[in-house]
Amino acid sequence: MKTKSWKRLAILGAIALAVIGGLVATAIFVVAPAVEYGKAGALLDKEDSAGAYDAFDRMGDYRDAKARKDQLQADILGTRSAENYAFGGYEWLVMEERDGKALLLMETTLETRRYHEELAEISWERCTLRTWLNGPFYNSFDEGDRARIVETAVINADNAENGTKAGNDTTDNIFLLSLAEAKLYFPSDAARVARNGRGASAYWWLRSPGADPILAATVGSDGKPGFAGSGVDYKTRDVRPALWVTKE
Repeated sequence: MKTKSWKRLAILGAIALAVIGGLVATAIFVVAPAVEYGKAGALLDKEDSAGAYDAFDRMGDYRDAKARKDQLQADILGTRSAENYAFGGYEWLVMEERDGKALLLMETTLETRRYHEELAEISWERCTLRTWLNGPFYNSFDEGDRARIVETAVINADNAENGTKAGNDTTDNIFLLSLAEAKLYFPSDAARVARNGRGASAYWWLRSPGADPILAATVGSDGKPGFAGSGVDYKTRDVRPALWVTKE
């Protein structure tokens, strides 16, 4: 009798494990993608095209995620001029145009500068690079150019690969691209490569957090977005400013 009871328990245990395994698999392969798909749609409703693009991109072949991702990028690329834009004494790439405004990204990197002056857990909101871009660098433009720079509500999303918190959203005159924006606005890694003033390809900072709060995301010299990131006090990463301006 005892032997039969143990066998019965073993069979019931195996069945229970199979059921649990099936539920886990359903959650991973059915429920989770559906939830993420819904979140991507919600980001579109909030006009966060970059966030939606990144979310659809991470879904792979789920439903029509790839088609929606590709359409989002095509819509953005279709708004912009292929020509560089001269503003404030610099040459800029036009990333997006809408409502009489243009999002500009400096064609070359501006200079080498730390994301933050010391190695510490830091967010874009509190880093010294943001302070410098919106202080001394912003004030280096003349009054007429400053009047054309649009104060922008900047969305700071957590690192999608590692979950590192990005901190609060900010309002900036000048900012860095996020990981999601760096993916949305460029059709390839090659297009994302930036040259410094000496003509060499450079690593450049993004405003998104890296794999740890003491790291900030980057784009590599090969144009690949670096989700892991670099130490915020690295001296060998370049600044590539972005800003919205009113079109003349």
